[in-house]
Amino acid sequence: MEDFIHRQVPFILAEQATLCQIEKIINQSGKTLSDYNLPVVDEFIDFNLENLNDNVQQSIDEANRMRPLLNVNQLNVSNAVLAALNEQPSVENQHSRLIFMDRPAGSGKTFTCNYLIAETSSRGVKSATPAWTGIAATLFTNGSTLHGLFKLPVPILDNSTCNVTPNSIQGQFLRQVSLFMLDETSMIPKHAFNAIDRLLNDVCKNNFPFGGKVILLGGDFRQILPVVKRGQPAEVVESCIKCSLQWQWVQKFTLLKI
Repeated sequence: MEDFIHRQVPFILAEQATLCQIEKIINQSGKTLSDYNLPVVDEFIDFNLENLNDNVQQSIDEANRMRPLLNVNQLNVSNAVLAALNEQPSVENQHSRLIFMDRPAGSGKTFTCNYLIAETSSRGVKSATPAWTGIAATLFTNGSTLHGLFKLPVPILDNSTCNVTPNSIQGQFLRQVSLFMLDETSMIPKHAFNAIDRLLNDVCKNNFPFGGKVILLGGDFRQILPVVKRGQPAEVVESCIKCSLQWQWVQKFTLLKI
């Protein structure tokens, strides 16, 4: 609230704007303000949170700052993602909405994703950036873990499902997201992808891969593969999506190097 008050926002509006921000964050975890005994937003108070936060303008400024810093390959990835977002999912373009960004560590995958976060926000497009590990998630603007965003079970088995229903707050949030950028893909077990795929199909009520959402995978198979408890090397390799023969449509991902 102090940030709003410092910008001469009246106290009552600063309180409401703060509650809206908190609500936006906890909704991603399927929670509401009442779950934490916080007061609900007063629907009769007329204010525009977007104007108070200047979120859109901040995103525009950030995108304009970062765009000239992209190299050619990073720009190609960004343009491919933005082009996919401009189209509605269909049978003809369902696989062009699946993009894999591959390159060794230090090549700018995180920078590219953060640019896309700013660019999509400036256009009013909702994105989500879940990563397999919490440390990786902290590198993204409003990053989260896959377990937190999709409610993945522990452990994840071949028949596992996500603990999200289509009509829940979390389901409604996932339905509104147009772009999912998944980081540390090399570490994500194939069973997790299967569960997320089934969830998004259920939430979006279609049979397109990942519910027709634009999916940007970022990872480096030169690094760590999924952790298999007491698993032999062959079992570890088999658990990652790159070596999974069950996922024939994974081969339809557009591979772009940066």
